[in-house]
Amino acid sequence: MSNFDLAAFRKAKFQERAQDVPLSGLTAAGFGGYEGEGDDATPKPVVYRVRGLTAQELAKADQEADNSKVLLKVAEQLAGTESERAQGLLSGLGLGDDTPKALAKKLSHVQMAVVSPQLKIQDVVRIADAYPMDFLELSVHIYDLTGQGKVAQVKRKPSGKSQTSKPA
Repeated sequence: MSNFDLAAFRKAKFQERAQDVPLSGLTAAGFGGYEGEGDDATPKPVVYRVRGLTAQELAKADQEADNSKVLLKVAEQLAGTESERAQGLLSGLGLGDDTPKALAKKLSHVQMAVVSPQLKIQDVVRIADAYPMDFLELSVHIYDLTGQGKVAQVKRKPSGKSQTSKPA
């Protein structure tokens, strides 16, 4: 028999789980700016705020990865003889013909789960290309938060048999 409190679960309010993620590659490159001047200048840390994904967002990323191949074919038909230009446009969005489905999904996951700064898919593709370890760091934190689920706002039951102690 399960000890799962279904009534409490139904009443609980949930809040998304979020975390700040420092990115060493973007920091070292100076994208956060610098503190100090001249030889004493040190790069300011670049920190992104990420959150866990919902089941709907995970499914949406799956669907978008499948749709990327369809989009490529539609873009080629619309562009007619300019198929190279259409492929270039879609490749710039991380949706090229040679983009693995797993990467297309991860690009979408990162774009959806980065809270601050808000990124366009082009930004995510650029980070993945130029700073793959920072991209990986973001995705690892996002998947960790997703696996933990949302934070449940529930009342804790008192420990022990008696509810409260009697005054002396």
